[in-house]
Amino acid sequence: MRFLIKCFITFLILYSSTTYSQTFSVSGIVTDSIGKPIAEAHIHIEEKYAVSEPDGRFSIRAIEKGSYYLAASYIGYITFDTIINVSQNIHLPIKLIPETSSLQEVVISASAIEKSTASKEVVEQTYIQKEFAGSLAKSLEKLPGVNAMEIGAGNSKPIIRGLGLNRVAVAENGIKQEGQQWGADHGLELDALAVENLEVLKGVGAIEYGSDAIGGVIKVDNTKAPEYEGFSGSLTALGKSVNNTIGSSLNLNYKTPKFFYKVKLTGLEYGDYSLPADTINYLNFNIPIYNEKLKNTAGKELDWYTQFGYTGEKFKSLVSVSQVYQKSGFFPGAHGIPSIDRVRPDGSERNIEFPYQRATHFKLINNNSIYFNQASLDILLGYQRNLRQEWSLFHTHYAGQTPPIQNPNLELGFQLDTYDAQFKFNKSFSTEHKSSIGLQLKSQENTIDGFNFLLPKYNSRNIAGFITHEYRPSQKALYSLGMRYDHNHIDISRYYDPILYNYLIGNGQTQEQANAYAERSPEAEKSFDSFNFMAGMLYEFSPKWQLNANAGTNFRIPTAIELGANGIHHGSFRHEQGDINLNPEKGFVADVKVTFEDKDFSVSANPYAYYFTNYIFLKPTGVFSLLPHAGQLFEYTESEALLSGLEIEVQKVFFEKLRTLMIGEVLHNKQITGDASRNYPLPFTPANNLFLETGYRLFKESERLEAVEIYINSRLAMDQNQIAQGEITTPGYALFGMGISGELHFKKFKSNINLQVTNLLNTQYFNHTSFYRRLHIPEMGRNIQLNITIPFGNQA
Repeated sequence: MRFLIKCFITFLILYSSTTYSQTFSVSGIVTDSIGKPIAEAHIHIEEKYAVSEPDGRFSIRAIEKGSYYLAASYIGYITFDTIINVSQNIHLPIKLIPETSSLQEVVISASAIEKSTASKEVVEQTYIQKEFAGSLAKSLEKLPGVNAMEIGAGNSKPIIRGLGLNRVAVAENGIKQEGQQWGADHGLELDALAVENLEVLKGVGAIEYGSDAIGGVIKVDNTKAPEYEGFSGSLTALGKSVNNTIGSSLNLNYKTPKFFYKVKLTGLEYGDYSLPADTINYLNFNIPIYNEKLKNTAGKELDWYTQFGYTGEKFKSLVSVSQVYQKSGFFPGAHGIPSIDRVRPDGSERNIEFPYQRATHFKLINNNSIYFNQASLDILLGYQRNLRQEWSLFHTHYAGQTPPIQNPNLELGFQLDTYDAQFKFNKSFSTEHKSSIGLQLKSQENTIDGFNFLLPKYNSRNIAGFITHEYRPSQKALYSLGMRYDHNHIDISRYYDPILYNYLIGNGQTQEQANAYAERSPEAEKSFDSFNFMAGMLYEFSPKWQLNANAGTNFRIPTAIELGANGIHHGSFRHEQGDINLNPEKGFVADVKVTFEDKDFSVSANPYAYYFTNYIFLKPTGVFSLLPHAGQLFEYTESEALLSGLEIEVQKVFFEKLRTLMIGEVLHNKQITGDASRNYPLPFTPANNLFLETGYRLFKESERLEAVEIYINSRLAMDQNQIAQGEITTPGYALFGMGISGELHFKKFKSNINLQVTNLLNTQYFNHTSFYRRLHIPEMGRNIQLNITIPFGNQA
């Protein structure tokens, strides 16, 4: 570690030197002919250059007094050039004029805003508001390679390329989201309606994020300053019929030349959701679904977000404070022992009874950037407190258990405190070479509570260093290289249950067996080290053809639940047991993406492959647990594995009005063992699927209505017969939907309206990765959803 720190300090000393003579800055904003900001435009002042940010702003510092040639360029626009005389700081607005050949209008769902060797998708806030489906992960399912693991109607977690749980990292403003991500019944605690910009990085482009980023990274960027000075904001209201959701989100902004402030508030409340079924069969019990409503799946969410930012010539700082609060019920007929009595109607579809889960996620993030001559230093500091609880009416599985004095109905409680410190130095040596070197420190402490036991108390510390370099020999080619080293140390506390020991002895078990079960978690210290690399390239054969290729190694540190779990997980109705001897997941990944774009037509194909020397997963043992009401014993184990797939996206616009979209995904994976007959597929793998959408633009010349589109879509999922041990097959399905979206203008009033219908035919189907799939509960029925967003204040 001392060697990494010395390298980091040496790099700063060598390349952050600045001139002591008087210098000035040239800044400005790059827009198109109608005033819309242009991101990623290149601005050159002789050997110095800058790239415009998403809001079009740029700044070039440390320019000495004199006359210079300035040029600004962006693909599809005529190059802007002029002579500037620098004797003071200059603010220069630049307006780029489109080339005639690029005036065709193309409507797309998501597109990249910067050149990168990584395979990625970029969306903005308007896209998420339009596609909002109750949670962030569910709202991203139209992107290639992205699926959602649903937990009822208001929670879900992302799956990228068949990899989910702790194999997908979610980062907000550069800080990785830390919580109880290990379980299929734990949602992503993030306010989807507060997201401003979002990137989905897939494959090896995620080396800066380390462990948990094997499948990819969902990067939430809420650092953008308001576009215009003064007061501005927006109000979003939404409603859903499938569970009678009502909700709203308020966004308030204020900006001065150097300071800005943001406040965001979101509130949602929903009732039990509708099913296209009147009965389900769980563990050979026929459980009625009264009024086709899944009892106790109601929930609510209350989120707040505040931000203060300062932007100066050589320093930028941002402080973000937020909290997400979620409470949602579990279907009582399939939580623990099946019960028919607990599913009878109670007269209310909006109350939340036992059992239920509650999560509070607090975050404090400080982003700082210090600018030098063609270099910058980013300092990120973060603190998170994730409190997750499962509440259930106290019940005993064996004699001798008594309810706790405090919170007697708290079944499981976890509080994870995470401290982050990150330092990254960026240096542009020339227009061809750009490097970054980073140091990351993280400390975690997890405490437990409740009358049941599943996850042990633990402390974890991680230190990592990475170096990346980009080489751009021409406008057509870009090459990247990255290396990363991680050292992780985890201390797991011992947990012994004497009441369980006495119960097992009383049932005739040996002392050895009783002690093995009563020691729910042994005291252990583990250290893990990992060195990884990545390499990538981007090459534009022509203005129409582009190739992205990436290859490298990947790793994931085993979680505390995989190392030390030992208890009944009621949501899954099974005894889950960790293995303290698990090794870090390691493997190799490669992906290639070929893209063709021509005016109103684009197509991309993205094959990929992952090889794991030891993939960690939960495997049934075929042995029933000695714990009462526990069912079969499942153990975390590791196996050599291979995962591969193909993503295809095709878009075409006809007659400037008719938009078509096709996204297809094929996945194939398997465990690799010494016995070919035991090479089962990996668990939680989405079925091969195809998404189709057609939209037609209306009222193109209207003054009152703008960007109005009516659309229909369909999602086709194939049979999922490729299943892991302990899983069940899932039949294929076809879903249909439709909607209309657009902007309404009336004098100074403006609103964005999105009305959509999902599962139009009220089809009964099962999502293979859904939490409730294992309980034979189908997905939600027909849903009509209305979103209305009204901007106000200074918007121009």
